[in-house]
Amino acid sequence: MMTMSPLDASRRKLLASIIRQVLSPAQLTMVHELLAAERPGRPAPQAEDIMFWMRLNMPVASDRIDELLHLPE
Repeated sequence: MMTMSPLDASRRKLLASIIRQVLSPAQLTMVHELLAAERPGRPAPQAEDIMFWMRLNMPVASDRIDELLHLPE
């Protein structure tokens, strides 16, 4: 099972921002609903949870996020 190491607050905010840039609002809502359906009653997913799910279910979008994360500043 692939896991991501916990992110600090600034990296989590950056990842969340890039996820919002890549996914449409409808796609982001769908991801949140599907994650919630997997484990009812769990807290809202963190950016790492969303990215992990996307790597399995939305590989093209997750590749785009990885590209954006690794662009030189």
